[in-house]
Formats: sequence, C-alpha cells, structure tokens
Amino acid sequence: MLKIKIKLKEVLKTQGVTQKQLESMTGVPQSRISTLCSGERQEVNLLILEKIADALEITDISVLLQFEEESDNE
Repeated sequence: MLKIKIKLKEVLKTQGVTQKQLESMTGVPQSRISTLCSGERQEVNLLILEKIADALEITDISVLLQFEEESDNE
C-alpha cells in the first residue's frame, strides 16, 4: 500500500528556515508545523500546504510530498 510522506522537515533544513520562521511567514501555528515535520499527521489541510508552498516558493508539490511503500507490518 502507498503512503504519503510529508517532506517538510527536509525542505526547511535545505532552505535554512526554522519552524518558528515558517510560522511567521505563513500564520500556521508552529505546533501544526511541528506535527507535519514529525510525520505523525494522518490528515493534511490543503490550505496549509498552499501557504507553506507559497512562503517557501515551492511550485512543484513533489518537493513537499511523495508516495512511499508502506510495509505490511505498519
């Protein structure tokens, strides 16, 4: 089965942006950003992804999201 992986943590590191800075740039609470970075989130709000993509000047959604195989053990 495929699972969507959110790559926000890697993107922030690559761009040299902290979660707190992203909060200021987007208005998205840092706690929500932290949850997205941790991979614990089961649902994703598209408006939040749009705000993050806009703030980080991302035009290709594959920079933020990717499909990966989920093992049968999960």
